[in-house]
Amino acid sequence: MTSVVTKTETLYYKGSMGFLANPLDTMVEFSLLVDSEKHTVNGNVTITDGATKETYSGKVSGSTYPAGLGGIARLINITGSIPNSNPLTPLQLPFEANMALKADWDGKGGFTFLGKHHDDVEVKGSIFKLDAVK
Repeated sequence: MTSVVTKTETLYYKGSMGFLANPLDTMVEFSLLVDSEKHTVNGNVTITDGATKETYSGKVSGSTYPAGLGGIARLINITGSIPNSNPLTPLQLPFEANMALKADWDGKGGFTFLGKHHDDVEVKGSIFKLDAVK
């Protein structure tokens, strides 16, 4: 019996969603592990509500797929239940985000949090390659 070693590439994708120029806009900062071969995304988000300046952090997971349409190279969808920032009310707040990314991993997206949908926001990010042997 022979064993086969296959090498997969996992990327660390760190960035933000929102309009940095508008201090009243809600911002999302994310740190994601992207496995293109398995089409999975896992990581953390930190959401800062522009109006109240409250910060929420939690885990997210989702999927990624190649797009190849009109300059869009990749699509990412993430969802999660983000804990409320008030420790007296341990509610889980739904979060969902979608990103359409170019080859340089910047692009446009949208997200829903606290009952508000933010559409056509800038996505800026950087990738770092993490090679893993399975």
